[in-house]
Amino acid sequence: MARVWVAMSGGVDSSTAAALLVEQGHEVTGVTMRLLDEDAPGGCCPSGSIRDAKQVCDRLGVSHYVLDLRSVFAAAVVEPFCDEYTRGRTPNPCIVCNDQVKFQALLARAMTNGAEFLATGHYARVETDSDGIPWLARGLDPAKDQSYFLYRATEDQLRHTLFPVGEHTKSAVRAFASEHGLPTASRVESQEACFLAGTDARSFVRARVPEAFVPGPFVDAGGLDVGAHDGAVGFTIGQRRGTGLSGGDPAYVTGLRPRDGIVTVGAREDLAVRTVEATDVMWRGGTGERPVMASVRYRTPEASAMARIEGGRLLVEFDEPVWAVAAGQSVVCWDGTRVLGGGTVSEAG
Repeated sequence: MARVWVAMSGGVDSSTAAALLVEQGHEVTGVTMRLLDEDAPGGCCPSGSIRDAKQVCDRLGVSHYVLDLRSVFAAAVVEPFCDEYTRGRTPNPCIVCNDQVKFQALLARAMTNGAEFLATGHYARVETDSDGIPWLARGLDPAKDQSYFLYRATEDQLRHTLFPVGEHTKSAVRAFASEHGLPTASRVESQEACFLAGTDARSFVRARVPEAFVPGPFVDAGGLDVGAHDGAVGFTIGQRRGTGLSGGDPAYVTGLRPRDGIVTVGAREDLAVRTVEATDVMWRGGTGERPVMASVRYRTPEASAMARIEGGRLLVEFDEPVWAVAAGQSVVCWDGTRVLGGGTVSEAG
């Protein structure tokens, strides 16, 4: 049996992950990351989450520690999140957090403290091919699969990673937690980035970078003013609600120039694209062009496409148009259940 650190957020998934590992006979240590000050706007990992994680560990008879990673989280996730929005891009902070906080900072800390594995409550799996090489794979529950968020995991990281709930459905996880008397069995899961905690991206960024909000016009494709806004920062490509525009046909955000204070709006069909280019690529799919299933955002159904690496960039050409692709999002590719990799969208057209 192995020594395993379990990243515990105080939710049912990570709690069940820890319980499954204990049941399997592993030497488990629960670790909760403190990522933001409790009094920060959108403060994450409050004392309630830490308390819940500790109660689960007490129930399981394992040690629990709180690890202060606030400086890492601020530098790797929060500051880039704000910077990306001020540049008119739409970041995915959960992907960055998994990459740089969990599977770099936390995994490294686990290894230096004698652990052999880091486990999380993600709905994903690690598959080993015939050569003994580990691959990130989809979770068993298609409705909860979170492999999209984890595409940056490296081969070496996957050798030291466990996803105990990835072999189960969400309903089975909740049933297991309830049957084993885990205090988090009925806890409602968050549907947003943890540090936003009920606020929206625009408000979060405004509280930190108010000077980036330059009032300006909404303009149509012909350059005609059709309304006004108090700052382009925080809008995203494809957005319709929250613009304050009314009357006429629905207007979707089609372009952003935050420094000039200009937001371009248009019809839904203006947002259809076939080709997506990505940088900061993590790719294990070889050098030639190959068919893949790809997605540009979590919970958007994957679509068939052709993918290739060219000049360090990932180029994905979809068989049919996809909608509202924003720079800063991630495009992720699969071959069956196996994740081939992905990258950060730089252009779409």
